[in-house]
Amino acid sequence: MSIPVWMDMDTGEDDAIAIMTAFRLPELNVVGMSAVAGNAELDHTFRNTRNVLSLIGREDVKVYPGASQPLRQKLTTAANVHGKSGLASAVLAESKAPVETEKAWDALYRTAKEYQGELNLILTGPETNAAIAFFKYPDLKNYLKRILIMGGAAVGGNVIPAAEFNIWADPEAADAVFCTGVEIVMCGLDVTSRAGLTREEVAELDAYQNPACRLFQTCTELARKLYSEHHNETLLIHDACPVIYAAHPEYFTGTRAGVVIETRGTYTRGKTVTDLYTDTSYPLQQTIVVTDADRKAVADTIRIALETY
Repeated sequence: MSIPVWMDMDTGEDDAIAIMTAFRLPELNVVGMSAVAGNAELDHTFRNTRNVLSLIGREDVKVYPGASQPLRQKLTTAANVHGKSGLASAVLAESKAPVETEKAWDALYRTAKEYQGELNLILTGPETNAAIAFFKYPDLKNYLKRILIMGGAAVGGNVIPAAEFNIWADPEAADAVFCTGVEIVMCGLDVTSRAGLTREEVAELDAYQNPACRLFQTCTELARKLYSEHHNETLLIHDACPVIYAAHPEYFTGTRAGVVIETRGTYTRGKTVTDLYTDTSYPLQQTIVVTDADRKAVADTIRIALETY
């Protein structure tokens, strides 16, 4: 029986690849999606999500608009990695699916109740929509199986030395989500930095000329340039990790730990502070901190998914 999942995304280049991967995993059943501001403004991420679904022939899956701003700070996008639109130079045909107007948090709650505690929530952007859902519907925690996120890092950061972008973009939202008590699988930079595509794997995907691989090639242009400048030998597809974990946890290594979100530090705002490497423990131990992966298994999953469209 397939696993019901809801995907909440700020659809930029790696979110788009995560979407295309998810719909080729028979273990998963994507029952709904929502968009949030993050990599780009909401109008872009909402449109991108709809258009990627149209590209892969899945306009039957509804996409709901969410928050256009973080809870307590000004929106800062990641145009340097994803471009202003979120998908670099990629140009997609406009989806012809009806435009949903129900808010993301309302649709998520309604769907979670329908699945009576079996729904897996995958968050690959700032966690604003999820936080609002928990604020508005405190009993939502009773209707979710677990939350799988791309976000955070036990060690290091990518937007500041201490923090990863998705958490840094809305720390108060992340704090609200991590305080719910729902089991969380945290696929942070610790694992996503170990699960990239080699130059040879990227070249193989570039050689394919199906719609998914053409999108892969164009939407990752800025990311390729950035990683090359930083002498990274692999192309990191961060947001694919929680999606693949949902279907194949055996590809990953993780440890249960306590995680809290720093919301006030001058130099550490947005830090996911874990007790993974300390002698003391936080009371709430509901997070599986993923620290390693079978790189080839993850890469092969992405490659095979995109090549079969």
